Amino acid sequence: MKSFWRRTGLRSALRINRKNTTFLSVIFVLVVWIFVMNALLMESYDYVQEADLHPTLYTAIAQCGRKENGAFDCPDIRDKGPTLLRRCQLVLTRMLRVFDLIAKKHGIRYWLYRGTLIGAVRHHGHNPFDDDVDIAIPKADFEKFINYGVNELPDDIFFQTEKTDPYYKVPSLTGMLGKLRDKHSCYKTCLSCKHADGLQLDMFVLESDAEGNFLELYHGSWFWRRIFGPTVRKTSEIFPLTEVNFDGFLLPAPREWRKMLKSTYGDFMKVPYKAPPGHIITDVSRSCEEIKGH
Repeated sequence: MKSFWRRTGLRSALRINRKNTTFLSVIFVLVVWIFVMNALLMESYDYVQEADLHPTLYTAIAQCGRKENGAFDCPDIRDKGPTLLRRCQLVLTRMLRVFDLIAKKHGIRYWLYRGTLIGAVRHHGHNPFDDDVDIAIPKADFEKFINYGVNELPDDIFFQTEKTDPYYKVPSLTGMLGKLRDKHSCYKTCLSCKHADGLQLDMFVLESDAEGNFLELYHGSWFWRRIFGPTVRKTSEIFPLTEVNFDGFLLPAPREWRKMLKSTYGDFMKVPYKAPPGHIITDVSRSCEEIKGH
């Protein structure tokens, strides 16, 4: 009988089949678990409300400009938002507008970037599925902002870099050398962290190559950036800058914004209605220090 099994190889085949069956069973259970967990997470999300898809513009509630003496006239209107998402957006719009006013005064070039640019062209304001503001800024202009603009920021906005915040580290291969942070809010995603974590405006600082083209470090996944390096953007894709409506303000955008967004996101005008809103747990009225009781 033993020689029969050896001759036919059926015993080995049975062992292999058992192993395959066990492996496939594990894979099946794993797939089912992932599906169930994803479904539970999706059920726990609060979908973007209709009021957040078509919010009242910031400029319909208040203006944000400069007084005759040059001081900012930009009231904090976060409490005017009907939802948590909109209250967070009102803080971010004010912060972006303040930066825009400083940029205009000092001739600092920048443009709306990534999710914020999508928000401008698709929603005429914030992308309701995003949780911050993104801008791109050439390195020379970033340095000009440090030298001339930072000191003009209102007291409730913090300029965060590795120098101003010893606990902040620039994420690898991003070019995100600086942020503006609201001092009276907290994302609550890392309460154990020591770095400032209020609502943020991300500054993606762009280097230039020998031909003057801009190098976008933050493009695709970390793996993609590590293997293929930065994306090269010709200056003709960026300049002359155009303007787009953002929450009632006309703000700068790249000349070839359609081409740039399509190369990064594909059909960028498609609204992901089933995606969660940009802010679910953010505390828009207390800083992280207040929450932690410091």
